[in-house]
Amino acid sequence: MTAHRRQAAATLLLGIAPLALLEGGLRLAGWPTDRVRSFGKLLDFDAQSFAAAIGVFRPGAHSTVMWPPELAYEVHINALGLRGPEISRTPPPGRTRILALGDSMTFGFYLGEGETWPARLEALLRAERRDVEVVNGGVGGWTISSETLFLEERALALAPAQVVVGFCANDIADLDLPAVVYERQKQAVAAGRGGIERALFTSALYELYLRAQVAWKHWRAQRSGVVSHPLTSVDLPPARADELWRVYAGWLDRMQRALSARGIGLTIVYLPDVYKLANGIPADDEARLRAIAAERGIGFATPLADFAGQPLERLFLRPLDDHLAPEGADRVARAVASVLARSIP
Repeated sequence: MTAHRRQAAATLLLGIAPLALLEGGLRLAGWPTDRVRSFGKLLDFDAQSFAAAIGVFRPGAHSTVMWPPELAYEVHINALGLRGPEISRTPPPGRTRILALGDSMTFGFYLGEGETWPARLEALLRAERRDVEVVNGGVGGWTISSETLFLEERALALAPAQVVVGFCANDIADLDLPAVVYERQKQAVAAGRGGIERALFTSALYELYLRAQVAWKHWRAQRSGVVSHPLTSVDLPPARADELWRVYAGWLDRMQRALSARGIGLTIVYLPDVYKLANGIPADDEARLRAIAAERGIGFATPLADFAGQPLERLFLRPLDDHLAPEGADRVARAVASVLARSIP
């Protein structure tokens, strides 16, 4: 080994050694555990199981997501890689299957299994003696592009009779990102990076990073008095927002074509934006989405009027988080149930 190579190896070792010592110390202290905030730990990067499943989560995963600790919640992933109870690949005869697509609001960040709006929708319809099954196909970070591709490539195998797409305010801004989130996961699986991804997401250092990131955001918000609003598209320049709305409509048209060819109904549900509600900003995105749905003959559900005048702390997980609280999710489910009741037995 040349002197240059020896020097490079020594430099690399000196750089890695502190990280290895910190990783070892954290593990001795009980880290890592399944009690983490990292949503990525639930994703499936194993090529064999990813190809066999329908959902994008590790089949059979059961985790307690516990960051922040005040919002700890249990997540169960079934054998098909979807959040929720075990189901068959296709519904039994006579049962109407409804597929719910969306992002973290639909998946149900910080909500128990029975508190998500898809689970509440199923409970409400069954209480009316309807033989239905609502499948939660929500994935944090997705927007209409990921949802459409996932539906075409994997979720149609579930044989739904109805599809409900949850619209969150950041769905438009997320279309401005350089890559489709669903495609990035597929690429990671195809590249055989499953072992690397799992090693990263299960390391104590990654958990430390996540906790430090959340603590920093909270500290900045408390010091500045400014509440961030990552779940809204209010900051987009108008011209760019108009362009992305057209992109959204294009993906929605593609989804509708895939469904109508199979006689599957489509409904969009508007998920109210807490930032706009808290600051008295008109819900122009709700009006725009309603118009898009009407132009295409797509079902449209909105709990916006039902949210009006209600304390935001009952509808959302404020002040800790801007996702739906159990009561907010229940009101969303009731809005969807009132629309679907017209088209399901």
